[in-house]
Amino acid sequence: MSRALTAAEQKVLEALTVRVERIATLGTAAELAGTTVLNGPGPAPDYTVFHRRFVLLGRRMREVRFVVREDLPVTMGASTVISNGPAPSVLEIQLRPAMVGPGARSLTTRALTLVHELSHSLPEGLTHPVKDYAYRTGWGWGHLPAALAQANADTFAEAAALLVERDEKTWGRYQVLGRLAAQRGRLAKRARTTTLGAALAWLDIMVNRAWLRANDCSGFARLNFSEAKWNTPEWSVWKHHARLLGMEQWLAARGFIVERSLRGGVVGLRAEDRAVLDELFTYLGELKNAVDRIDPLPVESGDRIDYDPATGALRIPRAVVNRGPLELADLVLDALVAATATTPAARRFAATARELVHTLVDEDRPEEREAVAGLRTAFAAVQAVQPTADKWATLAIELQAAVLEDVRTRWEGLHASIPEVAAMPDEVDRKVLGDLAPSFTEDVDLVHALNARVPVPRPFVTSLTGLLDGVAPYLVKADGRQQAELVKLRGRLGELL
Repeated sequence: MSRALTAAEQKVLEALTVRVERIATLGTAAELAGTTVLNGPGPAPDYTVFHRRFVLLGRRMREVRFVVREDLPVTMGASTVISNGPAPSVLEIQLRPAMVGPGARSLTTRALTLVHELSHSLPEGLTHPVKDYAYRTGWGWGHLPAALAQANADTFAEAAALLVERDEKTWGRYQVLGRLAAQRGRLAKRARTTTLGAALAWLDIMVNRAWLRANDCSGFARLNFSEAKWNTPEWSVWKHHARLLGMEQWLAARGFIVERSLRGGVVGLRAEDRAVLDELFTYLGELKNAVDRIDPLPVESGDRIDYDPATGALRIPRAVVNRGPLELADLVLDALVAATATTPAARRFAATARELVHTLVDEDRPEEREAVAGLRTAFAAVQAVQPTADKWATLAIELQAAVLEDVRTRWEGLHASIPEVAAMPDEVDRKVLGDLAPSFTEDVDLVHALNARVPVPRPFVTSLTGLLDGVAPYLVKADGRQQAELVKLRGRLGELL
């Protein structure tokens, strides 16, 4: 499963350590406050606790043990492993091989991943207070109050990204851009028009916690207890174990698994029931992926929300959005469940998916459960809004315009950075240029899809064409096989004129 780092990987880790230590020194109290990463809903933030935690990140790089885990899910660049029990400790930070692979180009990006993981490892008393409530890539970002944001791992990564951008004078290089971030920002500005932004945020937070808890269930399913320990009440003080056992009993009561029983002197689950818990984690991963792919499309007609798993389009009729965030989030969840019900992982769980998600959240670890309960109360206090037909139609146009502006911003960034990469001395760093054409293709596909809804402005298409022409020579020099695709892309942009 895990292995020690090779000598070459150790050298990369040392370079990453130096990079993280540098980031930690950038995090003065004033500079961190200037990032505004704690500026969510609620009272004005106090950065004292966040600053105290942030400056410890560099030291933690030399205190924790790093290993490589070849089979770490692709959704995780790294994972912090903390022991169970009443006095948990950090056992190790597991890294995907690419995290300590060759090349200097992405060292800062990799360092930001380590900042996220290191924040999980910060000890305070008998706890490690920093958890995962919202990600920079998700709908929940920006919806955490300061008290929770300062205990959210990706808040540390975002602060680090902003500090490095300021230090390097490269705005936007390390922030998370993209369609979702652009639409999330637009919905935040239209909070008085619709609760959709808050609903997607609550859905994101809820499904993420359910996914993480399903992972806990999968891991707990592999634990066996001796008959003596099982019958000794002391083990039950591990509150997270008691709740995980309760989750197993909930699943058993609904026929998903058979409860733990004594076999050969140990109390545990059958192999087939452990497999069911693995399937549960896989299914929650599919739901989480569906949430991440949501492309909200406000429409006037219809009486139900529909999700297209092929494109991510979430068709939202105006008639159904006169609800508070919690109720609207459940309607969106139902749409995702219905659209993904035929996948192999979904067949066992789709019929009770909404209840399953809510139960996993309710059976979360004590600290996270309390925090999410507070968020639920805050979202429940948001009043329902019924947008007018004009405002709903305008929102659809604004969401599209936000995505187009994001595409242009990212292409302008690539136009500036690609010549820098092409001039790097290390072939490993330059190699990325040989694989960039598909990324441009994805954006052109997106622009065509948006044009089918509302015609894309001609000046926008002209600007993209110029930016593509500017980077094409570098991409072709890196890999001549990209020439044909780039010519095709230019032609497809021309079709929009």
